[in-house]
Amino acid sequence: LARAGSAVAVAVLTTGGVAAAAGAASAAAGHGHAKLPTTLHISNKLVARNHHHADALTGVLRSHRKAVAADTITLQDRAGAHRKWIVVGTGTTGAAGSVTFTIAPPAKKTQFEMVFAGHSTYRKSHSNVISLKK
Repeated sequence: LARAGSAVAVAVLTTGGVAAAAGAASAAAGHGHAKLPTTLHISNKLVARNHHHADALTGVLRSHRKAVAADTITLQDRAGAHRKWIVVGTGTTGAAGSVTFTIAPPAKKTQFEMVFAGHSTYRKSHSNVISLKK
């Protein structure tokens, strides 16, 4: 994915299966229940592959300390004069509630966050913000 001033390549990996919680989420939806709160935490790890470096950004979506599986997470970034968040990737949480985006190291300092939009079962949430630079 490219945009003026910077380019960020994103690959998405889900951890574990995604089918197990889909039935539970759809069963709870639509019965007049209040939306459940969620938390989304992001962390990063340097990945070295044959002299090419990348960062793996992993997010974990939880509700009441339990994994939220089979839901969509967006990865957003902003850099330099661009103070508006821009979506650079989407992924689906696995059985453990986690999703990993592998990105090329940005040329200039770039901030990243993950966002869960929420739906009829779960409230929306934003992760903490992390900053990366090549």
